[in-house]
Amino acid sequence: MIRRNIRIDRKAMELISLFNNITGAIIKDCLIFQSPENNAEIVIFLVKKEDVGKAIGKAGEHVKDLMAKLQKKIDVIPWSDKLEEFIQFILNTSKNSIKVQNIEIRENKNQKKTVIISVRPQDRGKAIGKEGSMIRKIKELILRHFEVDNVIINTKN
Repeated sequence: MIRRNIRIDRKAMELISLFNNITGAIIKDCLIFQSPENNAEIVIFLVKKEDVGKAIGKAGEHVKDLMAKLQKKIDVIPWSDKLEEFIQFILNTSKNSIKVQNIEIRENKNQKKTVIISVRPQDRGKAIGKEGSMIRKIKELILRHFEVDNVIINTKN
């Protein structure tokens, strides 16, 4: 279910190299995400889960250092090749942790796979984000790394 052909462009390779040199962490991927709320770029690093502490640094020093150098927001997300765990990691790295109640994968007649992420109604706003920024980020990361065609946030009990 994991996508095998992930393309990393030159800019992402340079960012991975820079972050790796600063932290010594093993970085799985780097994605530049355009935030719809203020059109700012957010650099997302997917890091081997054992290396997250090393990547962030004591009191966030590595992330702060890189943010100052790049003048961009930085997100560090642990990587997992298990879809459910990866989704949980994405939602737990936001400022306010979002509790995932259930993850369902549905396949239609055309073999298109949709991931339905159920969250508590009170987490709906955080899961969607301002102007849909969080759901776009979730969708982009999942579609990039897993053989999935769509991602939906469900807030009904």
